Amino acid sequence: MFLTSVLLITKVHVNLSEILFTFNPYPFYFIGLIFGVERIFYGVTGSSKLLSLIMGGGEYSSLSTLALFIFFLSFGLYVIIYTIAYTQIILQMLNVINGISYLLFSLSIFKAWHM
Repeated sequence: MFLTSVLLITKVHVNLSEILFTFNPYPFYFIGLIFGVERIFYGVTGSSKLLSLIMGGGEYSSLSTLALFIFFLSFGLYVIIYTIAYTQIILQMLNVINGISYLLFSLSIFKAWHM
């Protein structure tokens, strides 16, 4: 998620009006950076403290986990569907990989939510 987001941010150039007035998934790439760093932190240390810091604790932590699952599931599907708009094959492949990484992240959240 982190690497594909970095590559897509550097390769795809959009202006502010395209971000605000079209359905371009460019802002989702920055969200992928944040949660990609979290996944790298989790992979290196094995600690889920950063994810619990992002989601918060307390009585509504289960609800925030469900919201994050739905959030990334919809982002993953949206990014994969938006891939049709790109003409370069490398951008299409990077976009599909990024969308799949969002889907896999949402599935890992769903798995952690039910344990």
